[in-house]
Amino acid sequence: MLSKDFVGGLITILLGSLYLFFAFKQRVSALADTVGPAGMPKFLGILMLSLGVILCVQSVVHSLKTNAPALVEWQGEGKRFFRAFGLLCLAIVYLVLVSILGYVLAITVLLTLVALYLGAQFSGQLATIAIGGAAILWAIFVLLLDVPMPSGILL
Repeated sequence: MLSKDFVGGLITILLGSLYLFFAFKQRVSALADTVGPAGMPKFLGILMLSLGVILCVQSVVHSLKTNAPALVEWQGEGKRFFRAFGLLCLAIVYLVLVSILGYVLAITVLLTLVALYLGAQFSGQLATIAIGGAAILWAIFVLLLDVPMPSGILL
């Protein structure tokens, strides 16, 4: 049976390979350098691919040393997978809402839904944190970093 680390390493190798493939397909500008917009994605892809290989090798070495069955470490992972899938669904809802409601309202809804999904009780404190968090994120991206955010009903 494959260990979680080995499977994670294989997934990292796959994602790093895809990232690297698209990084090399990226159109190169005459102004591009080895570190900037052309070089950094390639570096990240190579780094991700390398870390995946290291994780796989470590997993194989560990399993050869301990000779322990990996089946025990997979118990309960199905529940965690579906919990993560629920968070992915909330992110998809956010992507749909952001074009309708705008960034501030959509991120407020997302912060509230994620907190409720993870077990928080709805309260005034939760609403304050969600509204304050949305305002801080908006200020960071729009005012500080000058990144335009989708506008909607309010902003």
